[in-house]
Amino acid sequence: MEKFMLIFEGIKSNQEPSAQEMQNIMAKWMAWIDKLAKAGRYVEGEPLLPTGKIISGKNKVVTDAVFAEGKEIIGGYFIINAADYEEAVALCNDYPDFESGGSVIVRQVQKMDMPS
Repeated sequence: MEKFMLIFEGIKSNQEPSAQEMQNIMAKWMAWIDKLAKAGRYVEGEPLLPTGKIISGKNKVVTDAVFAEGKEIIGGYFIINAADYEEAVALCNDYPDFESGGSVIVRQVQKMDMPS
């Protein structure tokens, strides 16, 4: 089994969902997570806050960043187990945010030999 990171990219909406809409969205997400977990594929995952820091350059300049200001935002990630890319992609078939124009970036986690 290989590890894959699923990076969730959504389209920023100008309108906040109602409490009922948010509850429906969360129910779909929880059902998807439950399905992946029961299949032994879900490892971990978290949503991301819309702000953060960017560290760049030789001098390691730190700047504040508001990641929710663009049209597309990275909303969170999962780590899953899958046999290969084909299976990892198939596990995304019922990703809850496809309906609202979201996308999933699938990246394989590179194995590293850690020194003892």
